[in-house]
Amino acid sequence: MTKMLLQAIACLLLFFASATNTAIAADAAVDDAAPEFRIRLVIDAPPVLRDTLQSGLDISRWQDYGNMTLPLLQALVRDARAQALEAAATEGYYNAQVDIAIDGLQQGVRAVHLKVVPGEPVRVGQVSIALNGAQDMDAEKRVRAQWQLQPGNIFRQSAWEAEKNNALTELARTHYVGATIAESHATVDPARNSADLKLVLDPGPEFTFGPMAVTGLSKYPPQTVTNLAPFKPGDAYAREKMEVFLRRLNATNYFASAQIVVADDRGLAAAAPVRVSVIEAPTRRLETGIGYSTDTLYRATASWRDVNLLDSALRFSAELRLETNLQQLGATVALPARSDGWADSFNASATRTDIQNLITRGQVFGVTRRSIDERSQPAFGLSYYFEKEQRENAVPDIARALFTHCDYTRRTTDDLLFPHSGVIAALQLGISMPQVSTESFGRAIGQIAWFHPLTLRDDIALRGELGAIFAGSSKGIPQALLFRTGGDTTVRGYAFGSLGVQKDSAVVGGRYYALGSAEYTHWFADRWGLAAFVDSGNAADKLGGFKFATGYGVGARVKSPIGPLRLDLAYGEEAHEVRVHFSAGLAF
Repeated sequence: MTKMLLQAIACLLLFFASATNTAIAADAAVDDAAPEFRIRLVIDAPPVLRDTLQSGLDISRWQDYGNMTLPLLQALVRDARAQALEAAATEGYYNAQVDIAIDGLQQGVRAVHLKVVPGEPVRVGQVSIALNGAQDMDAEKRVRAQWQLQPGNIFRQSAWEAEKNNALTELARTHYVGATIAESHATVDPARNSADLKLVLDPGPEFTFGPMAVTGLSKYPPQTVTNLAPFKPGDAYAREKMEVFLRRLNATNYFASAQIVVADDRGLAAAAPVRVSVIEAPTRRLETGIGYSTDTLYRATASWRDVNLLDSALRFSAELRLETNLQQLGATVALPARSDGWADSFNASATRTDIQNLITRGQVFGVTRRSIDERSQPAFGLSYYFEKEQRENAVPDIARALFTHCDYTRRTTDDLLFPHSGVIAALQLGISMPQVSTESFGRAIGQIAWFHPLTLRDDIALRGELGAIFAGSSKGIPQALLFRTGGDTTVRGYAFGSLGVQKDSAVVGGRYYALGSAEYTHWFADRWGLAAFVDSGNAADKLGGFKFATGYGVGARVKSPIGPLRLDLAYGEEAHEVRVHFSAGLAF
């Protein structure tokens, strides 16, 4: 019995020894064949492909993995070859060649060399864009006008997808809210390095605005929202009207947030419901700030706003501006827009200026009625001006005027905030009231701006202005109603208000002014560009003594939520100096 037990124990020991030796031998074989290591990916490819390869290859994401083995690396390399060819194709290179080499192990790291020779890119051949069943030539023209993937361009999958979405978005901006893509094909022929594109959009039915529902109001009646709508039930849908509506709502300062949604259900196209959701803002707000203007230099401001004065939706605002060349205290009361599309406001201000050795102190009180239609916008007003002007070593002059005026602005541009094509024209006519004015006079100003796209990335803008005071002389007319020019938004290259009538050491306003401007802009991206410009203009008291002053230069352009931002470097020929100018929004 004892002998048998000893034999069994010996057999077990022999078995465990054999198993242990086998496991050790297997582990040794694995270590010898594929010891663990790290990898470093080295990409040899043109810059146009390098970032795409770096971010799109699975092997790139394994570089931080410290337990790489040869079998895993070999699998990643096989996948990397196919992924590199696919990445090159998305960038337009369908005939690319890919080579991959793996270095030996050095200090626990193997370098993987990926070389991609892209070859000739595939370029766009024929482009076919059509609207399925629609006969709306204007809508089709708008879609074609914004299309950027033109014949001869390198065909990239991302650009193709983006252009399809842009075309659909542009069509939906017109009457076709429910537009869809009916058909899209990109037929790539690598042998010819060519891709033919076909896009068919299904516009669906034309949409019209239906009933409006407003939610989120507690302080204000629904009319504060509905009266601002640039459309009424039954009007044809247009995305621009929605954008104008939203800008009007935000401009009231009644709301911290506003959202407008039109139902895109084709079954409701005849009267698509409009849903407006608002979040009311605090009614009172105090703001302070400091800044710098290239016209009036250093600035400190403080403003107070109450958008629900006396719980009646009256908007009251007061502002104190302390600038190097201008100090002003002003207040405005604006009434809510009425259902007939007009809005009234009352204003008062006291201002002191020290510009070009002319010191003025004045007060203005006025009332204005203005249409809220930005496309066709008439306005009427009545203002009283009281002003005292002082030149060095001269007797102060006092001027008063009760001035009534009517204005009209017409905008036919493709976009109200960032125009690329179309015209903006404005006419201002006014007259002083006798007996209550120190001088009887008439006043007229005409302004026009023309925008035209030269290419998809290049614009040109031309602007002209003329102004005249109809009176025997400028004596007794407030400086605020006479003309001086020069500065950020008129003739760049000259100091603010430096172009006018020279009297002793001061520059004062004249009875006539004229200016013209030409500007070319190249947009490097959707939001920023570079411009070259030339401005010319002046102001004078007599037409016979009129002489144009010219400035020219270059500047940066940025599209911002408040309109175009301009930072310009300009040289004034008459002033013989270079000046920096900054401005925001359109010139008029």
